[in-house]
Order: sequence, then C-alpha cells, then structure tokens
Amino acid sequence: MTKPKKGVTRRRFLEGIGLAGGSAALYETMTAMGLINVPEAWAGPPQLPAGTGNGKKVVILGAGIGGLTAAYELRNAGYQVQIIEVTERAGGRNHTGRRGTVLVEKTESGKTLKQVCKFDEGLYINLGPGRLPYHHRRVLHYCRELNVALEIYVMETMANLFQSDKHFGGKPKIRRQIANDIQGYISEMLAKAVNQNALNDELSGDDRNRLLCLLKNFGDLGENKTCAKCGKEKCQNCNKTCQDCVACDRDCDTCFKYSGSTRDGCEITVYKPCEPGEKLALKELLSSEFWRYRFYQSFEYEWQPTLFQPVGGMDKIVDGFLRRIGRLIQYETEVLNIDTRDNGVTITVRDLKTRVRRNISADYCVSNIPLPILSKIKNNFDDEFKKAVATCVYDPTCKLGWQANRRFWEDNKNQIYGGISYTTDPITQMWYPSYDYFTKNGTLTGLYNYDQDAIAFGNMSLEDRIKVARKGAVKFHPEFADDKLVPSDKAISIAWQNIPNEGGGWANWDPNSDDHAKAYRRLLTPDRRFYVVGDQVSQLPGWQEGAMESAQHVVEQIGGRRKLMVPQDLRAPNTRRLIHGRS
Repeated sequence: MTKPKKGVTRRRFLEGIGLAGGSAALYETMTAMGLINVPEAWAGPPQLPAGTGNGKKVVILGAGIGGLTAAYELRNAGYQVQIIEVTERAGGRNHTGRRGTVLVEKTESGKTLKQVCKFDEGLYINLGPGRLPYHHRRVLHYCRELNVALEIYVMETMANLFQSDKHFGGKPKIRRQIANDIQGYISEMLAKAVNQNALNDELSGDDRNRLLCLLKNFGDLGENKTCAKCGKEKCQNCNKTCQDCVACDRDCDTCFKYSGSTRDGCEITVYKPCEPGEKLALKELLSSEFWRYRFYQSFEYEWQPTLFQPVGGMDKIVDGFLRRIGRLIQYETEVLNIDTRDNGVTITVRDLKTRVRRNISADYCVSNIPLPILSKIKNNFDDEFKKAVATCVYDPTCKLGWQANRRFWEDNKNQIYGGISYTTDPITQMWYPSYDYFTKNGTLTGLYNYDQDAIAFGNMSLEDRIKVARKGAVKFHPEFADDKLVPSDKAISIAWQNIPNEGGGWANWDPNSDDHAKAYRRLLTPDRRFYVVGDQVSQLPGWQEGAMESAQHVVEQIGGRRKLMVPQDLRAPNTRRLIHGRS
C-alpha cells in the first residue's frame, strides 16, 4: 500500500522561504501570516536574531547621533563596525560649549572665524539640540541604557516675556498678561455672540448655557462685578449651579465682560488683597501680532511638557555612546570616494594628520554625513539616488551664549526660572537656564535665529555678533548693558551654516514638493549596499529622535527585519513646522 505524501507544514514552508529569499523574505512572510506582530508605536530598539552580523562588516561614515546609534545596535547584533569621523570629536550637531571648547567657522567669503569658550568651570551652553520631549521614546531609552542622567527642561513659564519694537512702547510684556488678556477678550466677544443668539443654529439652549459657563471661567469674565442693569445683583452670586447662574445673569452685560484678571499677576500685602491690574488694550494686542513670534510654540506637540535635558549638557548623550563604542571611531579621517556594489562597498579615506590614503572594504556602508556634504564626495551612486542626495539642502541657524555673573533674571523684579522669552528683534528669543537655580552665575542662550536673520548674523564678525545680540538682549533686560555683569569676552556664538562638514542646522524638507517627496522616499532605501541615516532622513528633521529612528530603520534593513521599500504616497517631512512651530 502506497503511503500518502506528507503535506507541506507551516514550518517546512517557512524554512523554504528562508532558504530561497533569506531572512528579509522570511520576516515579511511571517508578518503577513500574522506570526509576528508589527507594533503601531515604537516598542524598543531593533531585535535582530543572535549572530545576525557574524562575519559581516559595516563601515559608518560620521559619528553624529545617527551614526553612533547605528554603530551601537549593529555591534550588539554581532557586526564588525568601524566609524570614520572627519573631525576630532563625535556628536555632530550635538555639541555643548564649555570652557575650552574650540569653534572654527568658514564664512561665505572664505574667512576663518575661531573661538575658544571662556565660560567659568561648570557652566555650559547647548550649541545644538537643547531639549528632549517626553514622547521621544528612543532618546529616553538610550539615556536610560547609557546611564545618562536627566533633569526637567522648562520650555515656558508665565513670567517669560514678549517684546516688540513697534508696540507696547517697545517695553517687554509678561507672558501671563498677554495670554490671559487676549483669552479674556475672546471669551467676552464669544459670550456676546451667544447672548445675541448668533450661535443658535450651532448650539441648543442647554449647550449655549454650558458654553457661557465655560467662557465665564475660561476668560475670567465678570466675577464679583456689580451688574449695571440689576444694581444689587452680582454675577455668579446665585448660589446654585452654573447654568442657573447663567440664566439669572444672562441679561446683565457686565457679567460677561472682561475687566482684567488677577491671573495677570498682583501684589499682596497684609493691607492689600489681590486685585486685577490694568489690562492691555485689545487693539494693541492685535496690532502686535504676538502669535506670529512663537508665542504658542509650547502648545505644539514637540514642545509640550514634560521635556528633559541631560544633567551637565546635551553632549552627555554622546559621552554615553562613547563609553560603549568609542574605540570604534577613527577621528580626523576624510572620505574621498564611495564605491558601492551589489555585494559590498569600498570607501577611500585619507588620514588628515598623516595624509595617507587607504581603502576600507565592507559588506555595508551607513552614511551619517549631511546630505549636502555627501553630494560633494566622489561616488558611483545610481542616477536616482545621486539626484535624491543633491535635492536636500540645509537651513542656516545661529546661536549665541552669554555668561552672566549674577542670575538677575531670577531676582525680585523678573522672577524668571527657565523658559523662553520672544522678541521681534533679530535675536528672536532668549532661553533661561533650567538648572542651578538660586546659584551665583549662569548662562543664557541670548540668540537663536533662522533664515535671513541667521544668514546675516553668520556673515558678521565675532565682535559684531556680540554687539547685535547685546542690543537685542537689552530690550528684555537692561542688565545686559553692563559688560561686567554680562562680559563680552565670555560670549560664544555659532553659525551652523559656517561649520565645515555640517553646512547648516537641519534638512529643509517641504511636504508640498513632489521633488522632495520623491527624493525622501528614495533615500529611505539603499543604493545597493550604501545606506543613509540621520534626522535628515526622518520625519523629525532637527531632532535627535529622528536620527535614532532613522538609524534603527537602517539597522533593521541591514539585518533583514525591514523590507527595502517604502510607501509610494509618503511625503517629505514638514521641516518648518517641526523646527519653528506654527506661526
């Protein structure tokens, strides 16, 4: 009797897929069969099977955050990893200035600008990234894994300032007054519209009453104000539910009028209770267009609290990586040529000290080089990939840091403990330190600008940068006029577009550009064995989370855990929204 043939079991089928198509095909098949769950949110770093990288070599170009993350994960998976870095330091745009830090710039005119940071010991300024959102889970993961201590970064306090040369007499106004007064005026006008039955089509009677209750609270309207029509009746004095109070106050205009609020701040003594001060005029608030100057930036998702920062400076993240993989880095070595093939890569490099050239062969190459810099390196990329690399440009951006020998912003007059003040002046903003409160001295980011302001600032001499930044800072705090209190010889500035091998602050992607969409999609897949990483090829340009996300994407591609294709409807990131917020 003939024995029946055995059917193909799931195990034998999967073994066949693995033999025919490799680990990538096996992973995709198991995912399609529902045997591997694809999480909607990030669930941890790449989990490559043990021994995935045995006998395989990866050369990584650039020791920025993307390159360090890729190197760390690939080494953990058993790959032999070598990192080539053109400068004498790791971290790329993650750069913290402290005593002894040297900055060298090359301006558009070819002039070299050199600075040495002269801050007192223990003080620092983050010249690149300065904050870590709570939802950037990859950054927080690596901080925990690399033992990088974190503390709270304060993005906004209600004591921060807004200053406009053309409004409020040029004097800075406290954030809480602007925010609460405009909120009060808007609430008053909306309540008036409700009471004039302008929203009857949109709201039922009960909902109109609920909205009025909300507006009385939201805008701090009419509380404890005598009703002009009722005489003795006072707003919100029904001793009943809110809706009952609305019903008895509805005919009283005073009950829905914004007359100022103690939310703006007040002084209290044993003889004087907290009373509303003078409110800002609505016309002046509107003409100032304060909302166009990042006033509501902290409402955007990337800047919502809670935010964090490494204790002692952002470069502590770099130090954490270096403790694990620092020995893999070859510094002061430039890339001269990239030759990628179907079965490997050859990178020609030159030691900048000895001028000796040599070739490095590897199974894969991962580039963390900024795309505008990469486009200038000799290569054999295919035409589509070469065009995608050339499509990306970087934005100019500048920062300037001050040392103040007294923390005057924390005094009885200012009472500012962290956060950011904004201005229409070219300095754009001022960051107050979120650490070392109540100590003797500290540092402030006294300028952080973009676009044409950054181009103009980057073309200035170092001395003129200090003069311009001081002129803008005095508009916030007259203490900046005192060179002994805020000494010029301890200021340090950076124009990222002038930094060799960086070329700017971040990749400028436009989500409305078809060319950008095509280039972005192409860069998410390799040219044979050549891959690109960094925030420049992520949906978070300008953020370290984007660099880490990109690195993990490439690690999974190399390890066969992610397919080498991307959705064809994928658009490029919205760089301006992610960097500037809505304005």
